[in-house]
Amino acid sequence: MNLSGARTVTDFESSINAVRAVSGFLKGTGHPAMGTGPSSSLLAKAAALPPRGVREKLYELAGRSEALPERKVPQIDVDAIDRWVVKEYDRASSPHQTYPAVMVGAVSGAAFFLATALGVPFLPQTTLVSVRDGTTHPDDIAGAMRRWAPAARQIAANNPRVNVYHMHDPAQDRPMMAQAAFFRLKRKSLGPVYAQFLRERLDPGGVIITLDSTRTWRSTQTGERSLFQFGCLGGIPEEEYSTGSERITEFLADQGSEYTSWQPPEPTDRTPDGEWGFDPQLGAAVDQLTAEAGWRRRTLHQNEPQDSSAFIAELYRHWYRQLGWQDSRLLAQTYNHLDPWYTLTTGSVPFWNRFHMRPSFEVLSEYLSAADAYDEVLISLFSHGLDSPGLVEVPEWDELARASATDRGEVIGVDKQAYPADTGAAFRYQEAFKDLGPHRELPEPLTVEEMDAFAQSYGTAYDDAGSLPEHTDDVTGKGIRNPIAWVQP
Repeated sequence: MNLSGARTVTDFESSINAVRAVSGFLKGTGHPAMGTGPSSSLLAKAAALPPRGVREKLYELAGRSEALPERKVPQIDVDAIDRWVVKEYDRASSPHQTYPAVMVGAVSGAAFFLATALGVPFLPQTTLVSVRDGTTHPDDIAGAMRRWAPAARQIAANNPRVNVYHMHDPAQDRPMMAQAAFFRLKRKSLGPVYAQFLRERLDPGGVIITLDSTRTWRSTQTGERSLFQFGCLGGIPEEEYSTGSERITEFLADQGSEYTSWQPPEPTDRTPDGEWGFDPQLGAAVDQLTAEAGWRRRTLHQNEPQDSSAFIAELYRHWYRQLGWQDSRLLAQTYNHLDPWYTLTTGSVPFWNRFHMRPSFEVLSEYLSAADAYDEVLISLFSHGLDSPGLVEVPEWDELARASATDRGEVIGVDKQAYPADTGAAFRYQEAFKDLGPHRELPEPLTVEEMDAFAQSYGTAYDDAGSLPEHTDDVTGKGIRNPIAWVQP
């Protein structure tokens, strides 16, 4: 008997939060506590009170509580997860309501803030499943691959339309993976559940928008459609995971590890990044179904997931000006600590930070230096439980906000003393957003045609997928910036 989708998914994962945030927006309930609990200043304060060591242990326990027992691995079913996804949208509206567009693909800020601007669902290509593991040393990279390769192969064999990535990152995921192993299921086809949802809920002549991230990463093949990926996008360049560095040695010493360096297995290929990358096989499946059903197509094409954040921020500014609203407050929101409902009802301009690490800091800095000045620059930070290499501390975020704003600039929704092990942050960020300004009635959603016109004016519109800009992965941390494209055949 297969597991239900609700029991299978991992609540803190990016794609699952995109589904919960978008469906919550469509329901008018917002996105408190990453969609899993209440928004509460009192709970936030209580959660951040224990000593640092206790709070770090709480991250471990949270990771374990999300993980399945290993004996449940044979019951993991991607169709059950897809049924959970579409049920979230049934809860958000009448099962008979149709939409002018549906977004499908790789998670990014576009999944959260473009979907909600258009008032349409987002169907993720990739979702995370975690399995309990209290014995594998986080710094024994090859040992972790060997330990869990059979499980990855089994999940792949039981779900022939996905590629299975065993993701292992002891720099960023260390607290959560202390008692869990992570497997990302990346769909190569729409599958029966997504396809039925599109046939039933997409308007005749409607639009399927694919979110396409070209970012790849080194991987090691462990079986048919099963892969091991060491490291992921964060504060450490991809190359540094393999070559090592002085700061990694120092990090391992600070963590009390018996290891002084990481010894990853030899990669066999470059494949779409396990969390953020888009497998183009899904795009081909979408093209085929679109042609059969007479729908239209659009694609947001980018390399790294934060590449479109400036584009979406400027879209919201343009939209607010058209509405006669002020466009002078930027609300930078990080990873899953975000809320599209309160962003829009308070008239705030969203800028999505992928994480609270140096690369995200630099992208936000570049945007603020180039954009028309904001009166307010407010930054909400995710807390992942440890001082990882590349972490940007609160004072530096605070200084960026102050220097960039003409009136008010600061970090909000964060216990600055507890960060980055602020266990109360999930209960606190929505409370901070609620008080940003008067609450407006939601405007009518943007149309796809309005998106087309904005992309044309912004200089990102392409009418032919064959003319898309080339993308180069930034594996060495040199700050490569790739152009984005809005494809409107």
